[in-house]
Amino acid sequence: MSSTFNRRSLMRGLLGGAGIAVGIPALDIFLDGNGKAWADGAKLSTRLGTYFWGCGLTPGRWVPKATGSNYDVTPQMQPLGALVKKTSVFSNFKVELDGRPPIQHWTGQASVMTGIAASRVNAFDRVSFDVQAADAIGGGVRFRSLYMTPFGDKNLSYSTRTGAGFNTPEVTPQALYRRVFGEGFSDPNDPNWSPDVNVMLRKSVLSAINDQRIALNVQASAADRIKLDQYYTSLRETEEQLAVQLERPAKCESCVVPSEPEAPNVRGQVDIVNHNSKLMAKLTAMALACNQTKIFNVVHSSATSETYLPGDTSIYHSHTHDEPLHPELGYQVVSDKLATAAFRGYADFVAALDEIKEGDGTLLDNAVVLGFSDTGNAKIHSTENIPMFIAGGAGGRHKPGHVNGNNEPVSRVSLTVQQLAGLPVGQYGVGAMKTSKAITEVMA
Repeated sequence: MSSTFNRRSLMRGLLGGAGIAVGIPALDIFLDGNGKAWADGAKLSTRLGTYFWGCGLTPGRWVPKATGSNYDVTPQMQPLGALVKKTSVFSNFKVELDGRPPIQHWTGQASVMTGIAASRVNAFDRVSFDVQAADAIGGGVRFRSLYMTPFGDKNLSYSTRTGAGFNTPEVTPQALYRRVFGEGFSDPNDPNWSPDVNVMLRKSVLSAINDQRIALNVQASAADRIKLDQYYTSLRETEEQLAVQLERPAKCESCVVPSEPEAPNVRGQVDIVNHNSKLMAKLTAMALACNQTKIFNVVHSSATSETYLPGDTSIYHSHTHDEPLHPELGYQVVSDKLATAAFRGYADFVAALDEIKEGDGTLLDNAVVLGFSDTGNAKIHSTENIPMFIAGGAGGRHKPGHVNGNNEPVSRVSLTVQQLAGLPVGQYGVGAMKTSKAITEVMA
């Protein structure tokens, strides 16, 4: 056996008379002098994630008093723990409506994801930026993006190519596991890998319908061609997945194939939602480490959040409107508990990425995860001061801190997260939200 090792090497030996092969972690000897890339020049991938929860956070309980890198940790940011050092906070950014009426629990997330206030409910006016990111940097892996919701509702998605139809999420940890690590998964560290014959057949079938696709397009109406375009986009993504499966995967030193989680418990009780979220976080982190995807989208709860505390008969959304302010504390106590629990879902997700070692840091150090909501004050459906956070090192490009936006548009944060992820995006948004001003205070 050669005594020269590299990042793709396996340590081989015998155990009980059987041959074994063990992957080697991402050791310093495999990296460049700064630990930011492999010694052969290949860069460590930057991953992009979005994490949404409904009904915002509690006014006065999440915005730090200080700006800059040494901001104070507020009560509702406590779930982040030490990860506040890897997280930026964006306060006092707002939606520019451009004369459009605000749509309760819809305008906020539409504006963050597309850079324009929605003109109608249940639809966006443009493609969401995560889809554009998947087109730009999501290639070379099985899944251009993964979509999920620990709440268990298949309609909870704010990712769209057309604005009218939204990408369908996985609704349980078990479903997410089977999607990623079930049929079609190739262990990148399996020394006995060979292409699946069934994958070859599926690839051939898809290629064989090309002539019929062209003929059908000629006969279709303009409306039908829009539908067909969506369908063909899905087919192209499937073809790309199959093409990846037919190539021997590169070794992934951090990849450890997880076990399938227990059968799902789908309820709106917030501790159960967070339990599902934590399981999905661990699966997603390993999907990233195993090079199955580079992009993920999570919806913790809908904008009209139906989460509730154990034993409570009212949901978060109802509390934000009906609960009086505590006479001494000055805020809604039950709503505050539910808001903190929702933010804990985001904190658990980024923590799962930080648990996986990669290069001289962690998977989170090579990721950027936008956490956001739909409103700054759910009681009055405000689209000002929408809570927005960016966690992760973005491969060394992110310099965490607290930035007060002084009523600048939320599109500046959306542009910033895209540039931190390495996307070639010079401007973002439409109308009054069109901007080319990334938030350089958090960019190294």
